[in-house]
Amino acid sequence: MMTEIKRSMLGAPEPDKRQEYRIDEACTVFIELPSAEPDQSSEIVVTTSLDISANGLRVISHQPLLEGSILSTCIQQHHASGAVKKFFLVCEIKWCRPYDGNGEYLLGLSLFEAEGSNIADWKEFVASSLDSDSQARD
Repeated sequence: MMTEIKRSMLGAPEPDKRQEYRIDEACTVFIELPSAEPDQSSEIVVTTSLDISANGLRVISHQPLLEGSILSTCIQQHHASGAVKKFFLVCEIKWCRPYDGNGEYLLGLSLFEAEGSNIADWKEFVASSLDSDSQARD
């Protein structure tokens, strides 16, 4: 029951379609929006993740993003030691909805296997985080 309440409070899609275990992890996620004009630079939207999995994540954004958009991202995970891990990935905006009524948006991102991306490193990072999380609960 609490999971259902938490999901509805956080704006998770109902019914939950994710097949993977999620890790509560606050990473900084930079999403690159390509410019409509060739002579202008891209816009970078800075978001924060609520949770992550091997093939996707949920993030909070200050602006809505177009569902179905395929975009370049950089995910930065900050370790307590001060170290920062960076993952350059390609994602699709699966869904976008208002979050908490304060002008923010909750986005569902699906990650793609893409040449030149760090998807293998990302999946390894998530797997090791899952191992650490399960050991912490034991």
